[in-house]
Amino acid sequence: MKFSRILYAPNIHQGGGKALLLPLLDELKHDEEMLFVLDERMKCGNGVVLSGQVIRVKADLLSRVALEWKLQALIKEEATILCMGSLPPLWAHDGKQIVFVQNRYLIDDQASHKDFPITVRFRLMVERWWLLSRTRYISRFIVQTSTMCRLLKDRLDRNSEALPFMVSKTAVTFPNDDKRLFDFIYVASGEPHKNHRNLIEAWVELAKKNHYPSLRLTLNKEGFPHLCSWMASKIDTYNLNIKLLGELPQTEIQELYQKSRAAIYPSIFESFGLPLLEAVEAGLPVLAAESDYVWDVVKPTMTFDPKSSVSIAEAVMNFSFEPAHLAIELLDAKGFLSAVFSEKQEE
Repeated sequence: MKFSRILYAPNIHQGGGKALLLPLLDELKHDEEMLFVLDERMKCGNGVVLSGQVIRVKADLLSRVALEWKLQALIKEEATILCMGSLPPLWAHDGKQIVFVQNRYLIDDQASHKDFPITVRFRLMVERWWLLSRTRYISRFIVQTSTMCRLLKDRLDRNSEALPFMVSKTAVTFPNDDKRLFDFIYVASGEPHKNHRNLIEAWVELAKKNHYPSLRLTLNKEGFPHLCSWMASKIDTYNLNIKLLGELPQTEIQELYQKSRAAIYPSIFESFGLPLLEAVEAGLPVLAAESDYVWDVVKPTMTFDPKSSVSIAEAVMNFSFEPAHLAIELLDAKGFLSAVFSEKQEE
């Protein structure tokens, strides 16, 4: 059987990619003609049962190669394929391939790989080759910010569309400031560019000045054991008011926003910075890195130099806790899919 509508996401199961994929799966769950190509570790969320055909892929090289070979026989010539994981199919070139580029490491030549393990550096090298070598088969590129548009043009010499979207949220009543339980929240995984080390060093600088703001982190200890061990040592040595909460479902993250006075975001770079938008939507002040990716999506309350722990510490000391604001108009999942599956072609 061949398919005319495919959602291709065999390399997404965590982080921002998962946060963006989940509302799309929810929106498409009743589409019986859709082929879903998903990582076997990707959980669809509460109550989401996909009506279409689902192919689950194990996270190993042999399984991925077998999938890529199999796809050649599953895609109709006139099919539309939405590729959510920054890469198109490796060998299946039929149909209109629409690639949603989320991984900035694949198109930003200034994004350093040196702090990653050698296995991750090798994977990123292969994926950069994969994207570049298959660009000629891609009908349309989609990103979420003007900075990503520029980087993709510089790297691949292709135009792209910025279609920023996030999951729709119901109205929430937030508690008064005197009922907030902690000062700052940083929603992020533990990759090097998320800049946790400089953030913790900033809290050390604050402790040396007898200032102990509370901070909550959504780090997975199993996924980033060395970073978390280093953090635990700093927390114990300087009696820092920091707690690692682990990777949390979206509903619990929303509850955390209700309990925090502000969001802090020291990441060196992002393709989108979804937690920034979530924090602003929750009515929180935002203290963030002075970087293009921040200004692409929000108007932060205050910024700092993300490469300087002293700058971060000074910003925390002087933070005004005034609300931040969105800098872009956001689509919901339905609006994003409507724009993606339109007949528009690259100009």
